[in-house]
Amino acid sequence: MIIRVYLMLALSGIAFPSISFAAQCTGSGPKPEWVDSPDSVTSEYFFAAGVSDDPDAPLSERIATAKQNALKSLSEVIQVSVKNSLVLEQSSRKTAGNELTDSNLYSITKTSTDASLRNVESIATWEDKKTCDIWLRIRVSQKQVEEGKREGLAKTLFGMLNAHLATIQNESLTLAARMTAVNAASEVLPRIAFEFLPEASSTSYYSDLLANHRKTLQQSIDDIDQARAALNSSDQLLNKASGQTNEIEKSKTLGEATGLYKNLLAKHGNGLPPVFETGDVLFRLAEIEEMRGSSCGARNYFQQAAESKYINDRRELARKKAESLTCSDEDMDKTLWRQYFESRPTTIICYYKAGSDQGTWNKACDGLNSIIRPLGADISIRAQALSPAQLTELQKGEIPPSLAERGKLVVGIVALGKLRTRADRDPRGSGHEYQFEGGMTSFLMDNGSTVFSDRFQGTTGWNPISKQMVMDVLGINVVKRWREKFAKFLRHDLTQ
Repeated sequence: MIIRVYLMLALSGIAFPSISFAAQCTGSGPKPEWVDSPDSVTSEYFFAAGVSDDPDAPLSERIATAKQNALKSLSEVIQVSVKNSLVLEQSSRKTAGNELTDSNLYSITKTSTDASLRNVESIATWEDKKTCDIWLRIRVSQKQVEEGKREGLAKTLFGMLNAHLATIQNESLTLAARMTAVNAASEVLPRIAFEFLPEASSTSYYSDLLANHRKTLQQSIDDIDQARAALNSSDQLLNKASGQTNEIEKSKTLGEATGLYKNLLAKHGNGLPPVFETGDVLFRLAEIEEMRGSSCGARNYFQQAAESKYINDRRELARKKAESLTCSDEDMDKTLWRQYFESRPTTIICYYKAGSDQGTWNKACDGLNSIIRPLGADISIRAQALSPAQLTELQKGEIPPSLAERGKLVVGIVALGKLRTRADRDPRGSGHEYQFEGGMTSFLMDNGSTVFSDRFQGTTGWNPISKQMVMDVLGINVVKRWREKFAKFLRHDLTQ
């Protein structure tokens, strides 16, 4: 009778649920233990199980539903495990800026879970003969979960590394904040598994990058510390000089202060905020010149100060002071020479190469020394020979950067050419005459940069005495030319 009713309904086109399978399923034997404990973790695997309790659905759908529910349960187990391990790991790390936020933890656990679920195995099914519920058990290995965690952690930590790099490169931030970011990035870097990041560079690349940033920032920090110490010392010397009545002692004290201020300008020609700008130091140098009674010196520094940057602006005061001081052109020339070299560590380089003869050009060095040392420069003469590469650059008309010295002046005169010899045309002579032909170069480097250079070709007259005499006379004349050219440079007179 029942069968007849269903058949009639089917023929009439009226949909009706199929007869329950409860009476038809035979079950899959005794209930396994894992049905009562569906979620578990061993040393090798994560396990989870899911159930489909819709006996009227087709078998394939019931199995798919059971697997979907099992995957959901397995995801929750993995997420809890990964999050707990991350929290435990984080508790042992103290570097500021590397704490995993709730957002980070969520991102890592999601990535870890998604990666882990790509390797899930279905290992068992069971059908309850009473309810026709179908259970399905799945597992994933601890190794796969750990790989998923490393992938998720790598992506999150790489994002943190890039955030630290952005902080390091942000010049508007303090040096301390940027150095803190270097430390934080250095702590993060070894924890990143770059094999999961095909878009990233290598560990060694970022390690070298951070090492360079650390070196640069540390140098800046050291420069600021040293500059603050130098300013403090020079300010104390100025206060000391203002109370001295012995003119010799006062002059000595002011000279020491001048040297400290000039060294700061030599090392930091564009200032060193937040410690000082160039105008701050130039104004102090002008005050020293006033204390010395040098109108020309004070006027020159006040004029420079009026055109410079300040931490605390005193441009207008500097301009008015400069306008109130008078100075003759002759006295100003002398002052410019003194102010440029006074208290400056200065290296002199004099070298010649004439055919097979080469070495220190003593006569040129003597000439430069006699000009610069009386101006108050701290002179040293570089005795080592120029390298073949340096000589090649000079022959091309270039000043070798390798000759520069940080924080120092380098003054050089070099002659490169050949010596000719001929029989003395005067029968009463020594038998031979000598002549040099080649190129002469003079230059001045200030704190690593070439600020003045002069190069020319020339031929000496024939000298009947000796090759040494030829080079001595040439050295005297080249130094004389350098003095005239450099005087124009100091006056900003660039006309030839």
